Amino acid sequence: MNYDAIIFDCDGVLINSEPIAVAILAADLLELGLRISEEEAHHRFTGWLTAQIAETVSAETGVPTPENWVRRHNASVREAVAASVEPISGIHDVLDALDWAGVPWGVASQSGLEYLERALGRVGIWQRAAGRVASSQIVARPKPAPDVYLKAMELVGVPGHRSIVVEDSPTGVRAGVAAGARVIGYAMDREPHVLTDAGASHTVGAMADLHGLLGLSLPEPA
Repeated sequence: MNYDAIIFDCDGVLINSEPIAVAILAADLLELGLRISEEEAHHRFTGWLTAQIAETVSAETGVPTPENWVRRHNASVREAVAASVEPISGIHDVLDALDWAGVPWGVASQSGLEYLERALGRVGIWQRAAGRVASSQIVARPKPAPDVYLKAMELVGVPGHRSIVVEDSPTGVRAGVAAGARVIGYAMDREPHVLTDAGASHTVGAMADLHGLLGLSLPEPA
C-alpha cells in the first residue's frame, strides 16, 4: 500500500472500550423503553453519537428521552472507561513501527476531547498523539460525514488520498471513504463483510495483521 499517514479511530481500534460502553448502553436503553442485548447494542450502535442513539430509540419506542439522559449516559461511560480500559492487543507495536518508520499517525473519534484525554491517557496513547487527536466535538458534523477525518488529516499534514484510515464500524468506514482515504476495517469481533460492504478495501482480524498489510517492521532491539 502507498500512503503517507495513518489515521485511527479510537474506541475499538486503539482501546478496548466497547465492551464497557455497550454494557452501560444496553442497561441505560431500558429507560428509553428498549430491551436489547449487549451484542445487539454493539452491532447496531457502534460508531453512533449518544444523542443519535437516543433520538432513534425514542422515535421507535415512543418514550421521550429524559432531558439529562445523554449527559448521564456519557458520564457513566467516561468514568468506567477511564477507570478500567486497556489498549487493543498489539496496538502499541503498530504505533512503535509507525514511529520507527517515520510515518505520521493521528486519531479521529466521535468521542469528546475530555473522554479521549482520559481514556487514551490511561493506556499511554494520548501522550504519544499530542496535537494529532481530532474529535467530532470540534467539527461541524459527526461520522459518517468526513469532517473529523479531514480534521485529523489536517493535524498530521497529509491529505485524504495519501492517508489510510483504520476503523471498526460501518459508520466510521463510510466517514473515512468520504474523506478520500483508503480504509482498513478492523474486524476483531464482527463479520468482515459488514466493513467491506461499507467501503473498506481490506480487513484485518488482529493488529498484528496490520504490519504485513502496511509493510511495517518492528523497531530493532536496542
